[in-house]
Amino acid sequence: MMIKQLCFEEKIGQRFIIGINDYNIDDVIYLIKNYYIGGVILYKKNYSNYEEMLKIIKQLKNANKDNKIPLFIAIDQEGGFVNRLPKEIHNFKNIYDISKKNNELVKESSKIISSILKESGINMNLAPVLDIYNNSNSKVLYKRCFYGNVLDICNSAKLFISEFDKNNVISVVKHFPGHGITKLDSHFLIPYIFNYKEILNKHILPFKKMINNGIDAVMVGHFVIRGMTGFYPSSISKKFITTYLREECNYDKVVITDELNMLNRNILYKYNCIKKAINSDSDILLVKIRNKNEGIKIIKKAYKYANKDMLDINVKRIINLKDEYKINDYINFNGIDIDKFNNDISKINSKVIGD
Repeated sequence: MMIKQLCFEEKIGQRFIIGINDYNIDDVIYLIKNYYIGGVILYKKNYSNYEEMLKIIKQLKNANKDNKIPLFIAIDQEGGFVNRLPKEIHNFKNIYDISKKNNELVKESSKIISSILKESGINMNLAPVLDIYNNSNSKVLYKRCFYGNVLDICNSAKLFISEFDKNNVISVVKHFPGHGITKLDSHFLIPYIFNYKEILNKHILPFKKMINNGIDAVMVGHFVIRGMTGFYPSSISKKFITTYLREECNYDKVVITDELNMLNRNILYKYNCIKKAINSDSDILLVKIRNKNEGIKIIKKAYKYANKDMLDINVKRIINLKDEYKINDYINFNGIDIDKFNNDISKINSKVIGD
């Protein structure tokens, strides 16, 4: 697909991955058909069982059949504390405890998760977490990250991502430049970080090493970092993303914001959020909406504020990623054998001590 074949509205649409936190996916389908959104993220509240999840994924792909670019079907499937799969599918122990046991179990668990996603029609996973765990912020990360030091984290992450690559499911590492330094949960309050040197000397290092290893997508977290991000959080700060992710880390692949609705809780950022994000040097804006009208309003804001000179660069990165992973809207999946996968998951969990 050539960029010149897309109109302005189609290019803007590609820059959104949108989710809705209820069972009414008709609103998202409307945005696919009329606003050409580039992807959809699934939440556990979208379905009550596995068959419903499969049905929804097929509906989403079918809705996009007349559009020029195939859809990202994304999910936050870290396992453990963050589990978005239906209740019939057993959950893994936390990745912290799995990686603490050994990396062979990391590899096996990733093989299972990526196979479940692939066989269910999902082509993007917003994982793994590369943040460095520390006990003082356990309520923020809650064993969502790998065990150990920077080298340990990278070794585990390589194995985790390699299994997703084999199954042609995109991994998105997060939360750049590292949630490990924070004591606040950005789902509720935006952390303010005073010690930027600790970011540069420690927390950003797993991301740098994994970028050098060739990762394809990075999610930027919501942190205000004194001396680095300016007034706005890192996720919507052009200064930060350009200087530290694009230039310092020499990263020229896909950058995704953390969920932008999280910023709506802060009146300082709420009204400029889309304007800043669409021009922040992020390629994809991750947005949770309440209904299609809210989605339309957000996309039309992007029409108004987008930098047309940068738009082709952003969209080219997105299309390249979809091409690389052979993303398509074919309904060529029938779902998994739940009992088989549950048995495999139970075998791994039995070898792990932890929550």
